[in-house]
Amino acid sequence: MKILFITLEQSGRQIVKTILDDKFFKINKNQIFTFGMDDDYLEFNDLTNTKITPIMGFVDIVSNLKYLFNLRLKIKEIIDINLFTHIFFVDSFDFSKFYIQKFKSNKIKYCQIVGPSVFIWKSSKAKFINQHFDKIFSIFSIEKSYYNPDIYDYIGHPLKNKTYYSNDYNGINNIGIFLGSRQQEIYRNISIIKQLLLNLKNYNDLVFNFFVTTDYYDFVKNYFKENTNLQIHLNDNSYYKKLSKLDFAFACSGTVHLELCFSNIPHIVFYNANIINFSIFKLFVRSKYLSLVNIFNKKEIVKEFIQNDFTAENLSNFFTNLKQNKDNIYNYRKNMSYAVKSSNFENFRSSMITDYLEKFS
Repeated sequence: MKILFITLEQSGRQIVKTILDDKFFKINKNQIFTFGMDDDYLEFNDLTNTKITPIMGFVDIVSNLKYLFNLRLKIKEIIDINLFTHIFFVDSFDFSKFYIQKFKSNKIKYCQIVGPSVFIWKSSKAKFINQHFDKIFSIFSIEKSYYNPDIYDYIGHPLKNKTYYSNDYNGINNIGIFLGSRQQEIYRNISIIKQLLLNLKNYNDLVFNFFVTTDYYDFVKNYFKENTNLQIHLNDNSYYKKLSKLDFAFACSGTVHLELCFSNIPHIVFYNANIINFSIFKLFVRSKYLSLVNIFNKKEIVKEFIQNDFTAENLSNFFTNLKQNKDNIYNYRKNMSYAVKSSNFENFRSSMITDYLEKFS
């Protein structure tokens, strides 16, 4: 048995770290390899031989076709050289499909960890997994009906085990800012967030905490160098502890929404995509919301400002209404907490993955 975990997104890297915390992988460390992890993640042998470029949306895919073909070929070469018996694709299902369609081998077991959200997306993606994958490890129980029961396992949500639930609340002082994990998100969002900080400058008690990856640390630091009431944090091993100390957050739609929900931190979600990407997204997605807690509860629990509604004025007005009225922020936080519980997120169970692998060890 020789195993490779492939991840191409920041959210996937967090999931891989949670999975590999299991004792099974520590014991079999010499048989475990990763591709796409952070440079500072030295727990297992990482075989990344190229810079990973996060991609999202049709426009990004078209403009990065050469990169995607080269990436697929590099991964194929690594797999051939190392004679892996199991390949785990973590998140980024569209790339998983892109690879499998070209290079699938009958000598390898292919597994997908985190499905392509078929309950709000195209169900044909589930059909592809049923036909071409040996296992799908899902983090949402609602997906069960879409998959062949012989290959489906529900493992719970990895972030439930990583985050720290916060009960402390003495008002809004420490503000989290999450610009996104992809370059296009950060560049699109940063000017509006800068204006937001200007709109809130009269609140002398606010400290703004930016959470960024190493790739964008210097860029964000230089962009806000004139602001003295902010701190910039890397998404390192202390990330979830720092997250739990926040009183409120402004977050680009994505994994951070659940991280904040699981940490019991009230927040606003924003998103502004390329108009072509957003139009395609709305054409296929069966929900008017982007945030999972809103999707599962079929109403807006966590406030979303999407596309043209994502303005500094809208963000600051909504925030001001919460900050100036203790009842408003109390109810906002309470409603979010109830909605998270009703969404039936369960703790992550790595045993589902290790039990599967022990059959081959």
